[in-house]
Amino acid sequence: MARASTQVVERVWTLVGSRRGRIWCARRMRPRSGEPMLVAFDGPWALKREERRHDVVGFLHTHPGMPARPSCRDLRTMRAWCGAFGKPLLCLIAGCDGLHAYRFDDYESAAVELKLVEKFSRGLIVAMDE
Repeated sequence: MARASTQVVERVWTLVGSRRGRIWCARRMRPRSGEPMLVAFDGPWALKREERRHDVVGFLHTHPGMPARPSCRDLRTMRAWCGAFGKPLLCLIAGCDGLHAYRFDDYESAAVELKLVEKFSRGLIVAMDE
């Protein structure tokens, strides 16, 4: 009998929604699963969505068993997408210490942690800048 895999994998979603002043409202779309410490979201879909609707506000991914802090890869990826889209984006990370939100303003910016982020049913997420 084959043994079921208990290996934890990372997950990622594209966030679509809007930003009104300090308030970010988004919902999760296009879930993807990967390997531990490596997951790729649907980049072509996110790019097409942004070109068509201008409503991609960021990305949510997991750090199973690790704190919800941006890795070096997260920093590079978020800065690249901010440069590609020409606007600030959210990076939400769900880790062993809960869900944390970070704002990236452009392709050179540091991650700015948002102090309030709430996840609701149906994949709705609300975050607020200070």
